[in-house]
Amino acid sequence: MTGSPKHNSPRPPRQSAPRRKRRAPKRVYIMRRVMVLLVAALWVAFIWLSVAGEARALFRARNLQTSSSAGAPSRWKPTQFRDAQIERANTGQNESAGHNEKTHAEQDTQAIAALEAPLSEEQRHEILDKARQAAYEDNKTPTTMRYCVATNGNVGSAEGFANTVFRVLDNPQGWPRAGIVFEETTDRNACEFTITLAESTKLPEYSQGCSVDYSCRVGENVIINKKRWDEAVEHWFTHGETLSQYRTMVLNHEVGHVLGHVDNETVCEGAGKKAPLMQEQSMDLRGCTPNAWPLDNELWTAY
Repeated sequence: MTGSPKHNSPRPPRQSAPRRKRRAPKRVYIMRRVMVLLVAALWVAFIWLSVAGEARALFRARNLQTSSSAGAPSRWKPTQFRDAQIERANTGQNESAGHNEKTHAEQDTQAIAALEAPLSEEQRHEILDKARQAAYEDNKTPTTMRYCVATNGNVGSAEGFANTVFRVLDNPQGWPRAGIVFEETTDRNACEFTITLAESTKLPEYSQGCSVDYSCRVGENVIINKKRWDEAVEHWFTHGETLSQYRTMVLNHEVGHVLGHVDNETVCEGAGKKAPLMQEQSMDLRGCTPNAWPLDNELWTAY
């Protein structure tokens, strides 16, 4: 069979289809959504807990206020308990210090009353016997000095003052250790010196060297300043001493002048040591502690 020849016409080139974007697997989307939901849930939980905590704190505060106003006991914080313990301890210390101070003052009042108490003749003999015994124990032969007691100005009764003078001067801790025994007499012609309790303003009458602030000795007159007798000096009390001890010191010191001693013939030998009796302790302790009695190196007299 004849016919026209077959022609092989070229095929048109294939047009490639546009590439499609690859989609992420579904599980990735799922994980992202889960993460978002989880973050959102955590955020909501955080907000809820914060609000709930504030609500609980407010509720407790209101309950505490209600309980306190109703008289119910509230809980103490540890710091409150500690502070309360400290307060109780401090209160106890203050009370103890106050009690000790009161006891100290009471003891001093009793000591003053004991020195001023009336003396019977029998008691006087007993005191003199002990004074003589103290002289013998220090290898001294007792020498008796007689004195009178007087007052000058508005100083009250002389009886308590006179009894104190007798008890102090014949105390075995004092000048009897130096061999001197003291006897009071009412015979003005027989007394070797006179001890006078005088108003402070009267002191300059005895000598220009006598001050209204301190006691003084002029010749045969021992003048005890009533102001100092009643008040002592501040630094005496600062060192824990008493008014009765100050009175003892003043009497022994001023009578020491009658026996031949002078002011500050010996002074403080070191901080904390006893002050010499003849040191002017009413003016300055010089670092020493108060002392009402003659030291061993002061146990001498001009008699």
